Amino acid sequence: MPDDSQDAVGNIGETAREQLTSRRGFLAGSAAVGAVGLTGAGISVVGAEDGDGAEGDDDSMDNGDGTKDETTDVDILNYALTLEHLEATFYAKGLEDFSDDEFRHADLGCGVCDDVRMKIPDQVKVVGEHEAAHVDQLTKVIEQLGGEPVEAAEYDFGYETPAEFLGVAKALENTGVAAYAGAAPSIQNGDLLSAALSIHSVEARHAASFNALNGVSPYPNAFDEAKSMEEVKEIAGQFIVQ
Repeated sequence: MPDDSQDAVGNIGETAREQLTSRRGFLAGSAAVGAVGLTGAGISVVGAEDGDGAEGDDDSMDNGDGTKDETTDVDILNYALTLEHLEATFYAKGLEDFSDDEFRHADLGCGVCDDVRMKIPDQVKVVGEHEAAHVDQLTKVIEQLGGEPVEAAEYDFGYETPAEFLGVAKALENTGVAAYAGAAPSIQNGDLLSAALSIHSVEARHAASFNALNGVSPYPNAFDEAKSMEEVKEIAGQFIVQ
């Protein structure tokens, strides 16, 4: 029976784990926290013309101790864009590195039936398309809010085989789910919050499908755990090369 209590970086393979744990520094120089996605159909941000949620906005949140949290919605969007750049690049690279046949014959154990194996290449392609769409939409809305979208970084995902790639996919998607859950309370614009929740559910579907491929329950707990920025940095920062 699979261990449902493992963390998001479990089951990626020892070679990949050794390579990845040597890299840190996710989002060096960024003060943003949380993550947010937008609907593929697009969104018109209420108040954008007035700079609502933009860098110069003074609509900061009270931390409850007399101090203000100066993180803006643009900060959160850029943090999200960094995560989405990572995911979109990951899937694009995997599709370059491995053929459809290699994905179908990934060493995932005997528990994955032939019908499921046949669908793995399409699964990777569709999820990659989702992440690329998130990148495009986040970029547009950050510009609409008067911000400057962050660029993609350089990455080393550490996998060597199709099975390790699918293990890293599980790690990234579970981390994304936890990051969205942690970010939602900090989003000030109601339209962005609604969009973030719609993307959170899509990321959860991604995570569930890759959990299943890796022998982990698609629904291990009744409640998803939210992760802080530091926790996300510890996981996602392993893939970014400085």
